[in-house]
Amino acid sequence: MVKASLLTIAITALIAGLAACSKDEPIKPGDPVAGKKIYNAYCAACHQADGTGKTASGVRLAADYTLADGPLSRPDNELIKIIIAGKVGDIGSMPAWRGVLDKQEQRDVLAHLRTSFAPPPQGD
Repeated sequence: MVKASLLTIAITALIAGLAACSKDEPIKPGDPVAGKKIYNAYCAACHQADGTGKTASGVRLAADYTLADGPLSRPDNELIKIIIAGKVGDIGSMPAWRGVLDKQEQRDVLAHLRTSFAPPPQGD
């Protein structure tokens, strides 16, 4: 009887532990400071430190975040999908960062993009 009770307790604890592990941690708002480190490590090689996507010699490698009608004119959920799955465009291909950047890091890099490169609002 004691053996059966201990087995029941062990199985219940295991199930509770697995359930706790399977829950996603809540995603906090993006941290632009953490996002800058991620951007520099993974994104700046193509998008450049200034977000224009152009090298010093003027070669365009990636999308320009500083343009009013550029990528930052899109909603966050669309940009997160691009970060996750990558994108093929007129310039070339952006790799998918799924499996490289976790959900929080994706939010962090987007916060950096929005605070560092977002173009000024257009006047009416």
